[in-house]
Amino acid sequence: MEKERKTVVLSETGKFLIDIAKLVFGGIILAGIMKFETVNTTLLYSLGGVAVIGCFIGGLIFMYLSKKG
Repeated sequence: MEKERKTVVLSETGKFLIDIAKLVFGGIILAGIMKFETVNTTLLYSLGGVAVIGCFIGGLIFMYLSKKG
């Protein structure tokens, strides 16, 4: 029972992180379209890109661990 619970928790955490990556990506696109003068677009795209890649890779790692265990 404990192994099944661990698998479910890892899988759901992976899905959650992938969903967060999608939401951050959408937020970056929307913020880039708005064209606010006070937003540094280079900083927006670089930090957003790092966050998207980090969340996506983290989600894939958790999904892999759920399938492995």
